[in-house]
Amino acid sequence: MKLEKLSTTVVGSFPLENTEENFLKTIDDQINIGIDFPCYGQLISMVDQFLDPLVDENVGLKKEEGKYIISDSFKIPKEPIALKYGKSMLNYLNEKPYLKSMIKGTKACLTGPFTLASEIILTQDVAKGLKPRIFKEPRAIMVDWLVNKLAEMMGQIGKVYNDMGIDIISMDEPILGLLVGRRIMFHSKDFIIRTLNTAISGIEKVSSIHVCGNLSPNLRDLLLETNVNVLDHEFQTNARNFDIFEREHFQNSEKYLAFGAVKTKINKVKDAKINEYIEDIPTIKRTIQKAINLYGKENLLIKPDCGFMPLKDAFGEKIAYEITLKKLNNMVLAVNSLK
Repeated sequence: MKLEKLSTTVVGSFPLENTEENFLKTIDDQINIGIDFPCYGQLISMVDQFLDPLVDENVGLKKEEGKYIISDSFKIPKEPIALKYGKSMLNYLNEKPYLKSMIKGTKACLTGPFTLASEIILTQDVAKGLKPRIFKEPRAIMVDWLVNKLAEMMGQIGKVYNDMGIDIISMDEPILGLLVGRRIMFHSKDFIIRTLNTAISGIEKVSSIHVCGNLSPNLRDLLLETNVNVLDHEFQTNARNFDIFEREHFQNSEKYLAFGAVKTKINKVKDAKINEYIEDIPTIKRTIQKAINLYGKENLLIKPDCGFMPLKDAFGEKIAYEITLKKLNNMVLAVNSLK
């Protein structure tokens, strides 16, 4: 699938309570604002979204006091899990054909195997001989076969979403920014590439990977060597990423850059008005034009830096969601002025 120049989408999370009404509201609001590829609103943690259903399968992963713990008996379920989000979005759009007619396609979110593994603690039998690094205790991210299993599981889910007809399937892997710097922790470069390819192997339409934070040249080169179609990153909070990519990285490579055009990490300022947190249209237009000049309009997908869920803790649900919608609205208007 070829993406139209400067198509718009979102990363995924929204600052609303996890209810069915809010889930559908995020879809409605994105479409009415003019987002080309709306994603169902992720209203729970991207880790819990997949690990909680995995715990319910009784396959060697348990949850105690909010922590995930894995044993050496772990195996992935025979059937794909956590499919209700994509199914609910597609069912809703099929029931509302007028909404479906307003978009170019749909997007769904996965969570990458390395990020999932980084949140799983090892039992003593699996952790034998491993010393804690980065984390207080040995984690599944340190064990190749566990990461592989999680990649296979996400590959199954991605295939089902692909077969359902979802157009962009994005994998969140924020831990990669920590894992791959000047050196690579725990694994080899080839292992990480193979594992990411396994996780997106069932996606025949458009696969995407979101890594937030500052990127290293090593991570950029690694991601460019994967089979992933869209590289999705922050540029407003992490302006150094402007210097990481070049137009040549996307020419003749069947890859796109998902460019973060508005900030999603915001510090609350005492007595500030809501509009003081919102980039105006000329400002967003300038930052997108900068990306066009650097990388080429034909290589860009436009979206916010990251997800909006953290705004809820800082501002409360009502104001956080108002900020979210105003940012998305201005982003779409800025893009439309450049098409």
